Amino acid sequence: MDGLMIGNLALIAYLAPLSLFVVALMASINLVRSVDLTFQLGRAVSAGSFLLLIAIGIVVFTSGPIVSPLIGVGEAGIALRLDALSVMMSWLVTLLGTLLIQFSRNYLDGDPRQKLFFIRLYLTVGAVLLMVLSGNLWQLVLAWIGMSLALHELLVFYPERPRAIRAARKKFIAARIGDACLIVAAVLLVQAFGTADLGMIRAAAAAALADGNIPAGAAVAAILIVVTASLKSAMFPFHGWLLEVMETPTPVSALLHAGLLNAGIFLVVRFGELVFLSTPALIMLIVIGGFTAIFASSSMITQSSVKVSLAYSSAAHMGFMLMLCGFGAHTVAMMHLIAHSCYKAHAFLSSGSIIEYVRNTGAQKLDTPPHPLSFLVNMAAAVAIFLAVATALGIDITKRPGETAMITIFMIAVAYLLVKGNTARAPLPVIGRTMLMAALVTLAFFALEVTAEALLGGAVAVYPPLNMATMIAIVVAVVIFGIVMAFSAWLPALVNRPAWQALYVHLKNGFYANALFDRFMDAVRLAR
Repeated sequence: MDGLMIGNLALIAYLAPLSLFVVALMASINLVRSVDLTFQLGRAVSAGSFLLLIAIGIVVFTSGPIVSPLIGVGEAGIALRLDALSVMMSWLVTLLGTLLIQFSRNYLDGDPRQKLFFIRLYLTVGAVLLMVLSGNLWQLVLAWIGMSLALHELLVFYPERPRAIRAARKKFIAARIGDACLIVAAVLLVQAFGTADLGMIRAAAAAALADGNIPAGAAVAAILIVVTASLKSAMFPFHGWLLEVMETPTPVSALLHAGLLNAGIFLVVRFGELVFLSTPALIMLIVIGGFTAIFASSSMITQSSVKVSLAYSSAAHMGFMLMLCGFGAHTVAMMHLIAHSCYKAHAFLSSGSIIEYVRNTGAQKLDTPPHPLSFLVNMAAAVAIFLAVATALGIDITKRPGETAMITIFMIAVAYLLVKGNTARAPLPVIGRTMLMAALVTLAFFALEVTAEALLGGAVAVYPPLNMATMIAIVVAVVIFGIVMAFSAWLPALVNRPAWQALYVHLKNGFYANALFDRFMDAVRLAR
């Protein structure tokens, strides 16, 4: 009886997406006529959904996962799965949705089509909620497609802006390819495991990994899910549309970068046990994610446009998170996802004031290369800080290679911070502050990692047993990140070299991947 009551309690969570759909429907058929009332209802519903999901989350964290009864026929239908992963994602979606609704009221004030914008925004946020709360595979697929179509309507909100329309069509092509991959993956999963329940699929995949009896269809489905996630999160070479959607309203950019790009990472984490079944899928995550992270972060520093730089930053973060998923560090990827969403929403919503901020505060110019031994000395200092913090927290870094690789990349970044802080005969107070900040950042990283793993618990799969091929991919990724970081430290000494100047031009143009996509669209006349 208690289990039945708790299962029925999960039905209450339907109110979160459905209420947004109802407000959008009422506004679209003019039951709600004024823009102000459309805004107020949407804001109230979104804020109320956040509070409702907070309450449901407390039940989940105290009583365990909750699955609502399936409403449908056979294996096809809708059901909600409320576990730590879906609850945390729903908190993020409703919080950001509420903030974006409020921001949009002022940003589009006076626009004659503001009401239509709110309708499309509510539909998009509602579809995202329905996707992250999905307990049934077919519901997830339909919500995934609906979310993408609703976003497309936001991207083409200004039809008189040809560049925005062109970018939206590029996004539409990539999204439809991803949708096709996800549909095929869903069919293969139902055939392999005989169920569309996400919890049962996870359990079956974990059992298959444990006994080594991996269905061929499931392994192929894992690869298709990685392809779908890569297309959704704008991985190279399909990143170009992300750079060109800046003519859309700023709330749409914030929603896209802080929310919808993360759907790819969520998809991989949700199917973590399944992805662990396929070594090629893990290697694809490491290679595609790692390359995009390095490429996009390098291209970011060559851009003069604030929003384009932020777009490259988003692609780099998405790539890094997918690479972490390839390492098996799903809890850390989710921690990174939540932090990035909050940071990127703020960055886009405040992007208009960045020039004034730099004018008032100035910008640090790091134009002195470090001493050849400086990087090694600071790397040793970073390792010492890391070992001290790890020992204090009781973390054994030898048990999980994927975790060790992730931590190594993090410590390389800390060493880079120390190198920059100790360059050009910095005074002792600056060196002291840099060392203190490095220690605090390291402590915060480990504290957040431990907290994320404790909160997410059994809701996500972490650190699978790795074979030799995956281990080689992980080691190569770590080495390449170290080389790139060292190159960045010595960049001031290379800026006048012809090779760097040529590389700068190529990076600024994104290795021309977007130009090739443009030629393809022109060739098949999709850009008109």
